[in-house]
Amino acid sequence: MSCLYPAFIGILISVVYVVTMTCNFIPQILSITGDGDGDRFYAVSEGELYGMLLTFHLLFGLLVTCLVLAATSSPGYIPRDTEQDRKRWVDGDFQISDEDDAKVKAIIQNTEEDLTDKFTIAWLKSIVILERKKQYGYYRHCAACNLYKPDRTHHCRICDRCILRMDHHCPWISNCVGFRNYKYFLLALFYVIACLG
Repeated sequence: MSCLYPAFIGILISVVYVVTMTCNFIPQILSITGDGDGDRFYAVSEGELYGMLLTFHLLFGLLVTCLVLAATSSPGYIPRDTEQDRKRWVDGDFQISDEDDAKVKAIIQNTEEDLTDKFTIAWLKSIVILERKKQYGYYRHCAACNLYKPDRTHHCRICDRCILRMDHHCPWISNCVGFRNYKYFLLALFYVIACLG
């Protein structure tokens, strides 16, 4: 069932391509070369027609490329590759001292804080800042994956994994749209609109 929607999208894109070529571009090419009925179409110059044909094929190629990349690339999972990652996300050892935690809270609460300071930015990037549950202040934990969750991470029940910056599970590409493939998904949508326009 998971391959049904992407197969449908592939067939739909192929049909749109064939219809566009047979009903629009091929008759215009034939009317310019004198092989077809030139009275049915707006007479464009040969350079304009080949420019439109080249632009359409370029956008169509980018559409197919971005759609394949969105469907096949990883949406971004909680890292478990290294020992430090396993220690952090499986065991929950974030190595944040009470002093660092208090300093982060002070930076967040102080609107006058200079956030352009290179040392402050480097220090903030070096520590893990995690969202906490509101009721008891514990770190967010996924019961299905048995992992601590970074900010904006959600569990996808279809993929059965926690996805970083999960937007949604798209059945049309049979993949989640998340941190690593969000760009390809949005570009594919843009190229669909550009090809139809």
